[in-house]
Amino acid sequence: MEIKIGQKVLLMYNQSACNRTKNRIREHGSKGFIIKMFNPNSHLFGGQPAILFDSVSKLASNGKGGREAWRGWFPIGEFIMSEGINDA
Repeated sequence: MEIKIGQKVLLMYNQSACNRTKNRIREHGSKGFIIKMFNPNSHLFGGQPAILFDSVSKLASNGKGGREAWRGWFPIGEFIMSEGINDA
């Protein structure tokens, strides 16, 4: 699947995913994620390619009593990405 900045995708963690990836996808992924940036050799993950995502759902605390989208990186080898999200 091609990585397109701004694309809305659904993520499922795979068998090699760490607990952090599994938890973030479970906690924030019900409505999908927006691709924000691609890094082909992320220092965060030992030089592995990674993608920065924003969650579509606004479940994270903004520290002021409101809610905001979660933003974070996932290494490409820990998830399966599918497109074709409906906004319904």
